[in-house]
Amino acid sequence: MHASFARYLRHPHAARTAAAALMIAVTLSACATLPPPDAELAAADAAVQAAVAADADQYASADLGLARDALARAQSAMAMGEDDEARKLALAAAATADLARAASRAAVAESALMERLAEIASLQSRLGIRAGAPASLPLPALRRDPDAETAGALVQRLEALEADPVLQAHAAFERLRARQALGTLLAARRAGRDDARFVASQRVRAAELAARADAMQAQATGLELERSALLLEASRREAEAARREAARLRLEAQVRAEEAARLREAAQDAEAARDAAQGVIQDVAGDQAARLLEARRREAELARQEAELLRQAEDDGDGDDPA
Repeated sequence: MHASFARYLRHPHAARTAAAALMIAVTLSACATLPPPDAELAAADAAVQAAVAADADQYASADLGLARDALARAQSAMAMGEDDEARKLALAAAATADLARAASRAAVAESALMERLAEIASLQSRLGIRAGAPASLPLPALRRDPDAETAGALVQRLEALEADPVLQAHAAFERLRARQALGTLLAARRAGRDDARFVASQRVRAAELAARADAMQAQATGLELERSALLLEASRREAEAARREAARLRLEAQVRAEEAARLREAAQDAEAARDAAQGVIQDVAGDQAARLLEARRREAELARQEAELLRQAEDDGDGDDPA
């Protein structure tokens, strides 16, 4: 009886040293009772490709690496005619790849949700809206040693997931796969129990993460309405502020225009006053000049009259003188 392949998944280097033991331990009669594991290998390959497409290389590289390693060894085992071992490895590869895909989806969904919550918090701060802390989704417990989990503990985790008021509506397919894997584990004989427990553990955790990812996506979608309402309110307030600013600027421009008109009018009044004063000055100067001219004319006339009188007096004196 060979050691559980789950141990080789956790320690890929051990697989090379244990290859001979695995080949000897394969029971050819058991392989003959089942068809070749082509479907299992195809499903495992599709699961790995789906995990890659979900960016598991970035967010769940360790699990994706285990899945790829298990798939490669399953393909090698099938090529060597070890159908039973190939089937077991293919099942483990598919379960681990699905776990990697679920973990990646959860990481992406959590990042998007945190970004949306931060955006909403920023909008609320801009608008002066006091908001309470958003409810956080439960995080599934991390399981780094699937072989250490009992069937009962896995059943309890799946039951807790299906009873959770937030998560129970999500990841129906992943929860179905987990139930099937748990059924296989509970029905497994002693020899295959470790392998079945490994697959069941991967499936339960994948269901937990997939449900959490779906729930976070749903929460982010629900927050879109709140975000849109906040954006609309922010736009309305900004438009109102712009209108108030435009009105203030118009009022300031009107005040400046009125002040400029007042200053122009004052300048015109001052100019008119200067013109009037100049006219008065000119009138006074003209009158004085006329009087001066009249005085000079009268003076000249008096001088002429005086000269005339003197001349007449001289003429009269000459006439009275005896010859």
